[in-house]
Amino acid sequence: MSQLAYLQNTVDYAATYYFVVCELITSRYREGVELRHLRYFVAVAEALSFRRAAERLHVAQPALSKQIKDLESDVGAKLLHRNTGGVMLTDAGTVFLDEARDILERVEMAIVAAREAADGKGGRLIVGNLGAVSAGFLPGALSAFRARHPRVEVILHEVSIPNQLEALQTGRIHVGFGILRDTALPAGFEHATVMKARMAVAMGRDHPLARQTTVSLADLANEQFISFGETEGHNLHRQRIQDIFATRGIRHRAIRRVNSYESLVAMVAGDHGVSMMLRVPRGQENIVYRRIKEDGPDLEVSVSVIWRKMGESPIVRSFVDILREVCSSCRESKRSA
Repeated sequence: MSQLAYLQNTVDYAATYYFVVCELITSRYREGVELRHLRYFVAVAEALSFRRAAERLHVAQPALSKQIKDLESDVGAKLLHRNTGGVMLTDAGTVFLDEARDILERVEMAIVAAREAADGKGGRLIVGNLGAVSAGFLPGALSAFRARHPRVEVILHEVSIPNQLEALQTGRIHVGFGILRDTALPAGFEHATVMKARMAVAMGRDHPLARQTTVSLADLANEQFISFGETEGHNLHRQRIQDIFATRGIRHRAIRRVNSYESLVAMVAGDHGVSMMLRVPRGQENIVYRRIKEDGPDLEVSVSVIWRKMGESPIVRSFVDILREVCSSCRESKRSA
């Protein structure tokens, strides 16, 4: 035999061997317990008769008997005693029956949950909470959403503004919020304005400037300003304060950063500095807000709800619609007050 022929035979043998082994492996893993096996077993176990179970399932009795034998083979235990008087469960069969019923019930629950989620009647909604910033509009929206969708589980996930888009893109949250003046919105996302407010100066109740109803930026130039951001890279708040001063050509002291909103509130309330922020409707007995005398678009803040347009679910759409309604009602109330 030539060397070429020998090599060809070797290759053919290896290919044949590989094919046979792969077929054995895949055929073995194609076998196993399926839902129909569980349904057939439960029917026989409840009827204690192959004939009555076959009639209930509308299948031939021999086919049903084979399916049960296949199931016992896959499980590796005898589940039923067969005799002329009918069928009895073995100890293993009694245990397996409880588990099989539980599995089938959970499958049905999963199907119902999936259908409800597709129809916007159930499922889960994860909202990126901004904490203090969203305290003015989120509670009312959540209450209204609960009234219309009592079967939807709502989860609030604390996410800072710089991380909201990333959380939306990765699917960690379904609805987020952002200040779009500071954040570019990628393609495939939708947004709607939910809150417009004006920046104010926050200071301790005993601060000398607290006696005034309005405060000019020039009066604040020598004050110790405090901003918040989780890390040095998350500096949107500090950058906003710096830009407000820089636009008007006013020099100011270096801005001190703290890593949470709660820390900022504590520092301001303790007279360790002042800050520029939105008025927050929450208990801050030792903090007062004073209007800034100057005007300009940079002093206005617009908070938007953001969601992914692609694959938008009925649940998300409903929540956004409710959020718009609630925020619109809040704005109307403020104008008429």
